[in-house]
Amino acid sequence: MNSLKTYNSEISLDERGFLKISFNDTDDEIEFDEIKQQIDACYIMSEGKPIPVLIDVRHGKKNLSPEARNYAGKRNPYKHLKLAEALLINSLAQRIMANFLIKFNKHHHPSKVFTREEAAVKWLLEFVKK
Repeated sequence: MNSLKTYNSEISLDERGFLKISFNDTDDEIEFDEIKQQIDACYIMSEGKPIPVLIDVRHGKKNLSPEARNYAGKRNPYKHLKLAEALLINSLAQRIMANFLIKFNKHHHPSKVFTREEAAVKWLLEFVKK
């Protein structure tokens, strides 16, 4: 199994050893059910093992409902499996929001914002377990 699709995203396992979550080009707010599907799909794709994650939010507006944001952050049952998180963005507004969420949520794993996929992948590969 190389990828799983949800309503707003596609989750794939990159052959280099990290998960990639690519959001669809939609302005729909992401609700609790959708974020839970995404998180469960990541657990399935990683086979429950710690793994770096690339989150591509360059397409569309990706607002999370308060309940979805809480589940993705504090209540995520698999947050301990995320070795590192690279957020791939393409606008100043996304950068401001991403940096705010990183600081506000105080992740227990390294998190960084990127505008170039090559740079994000290079950084994530430092966390791939061999």
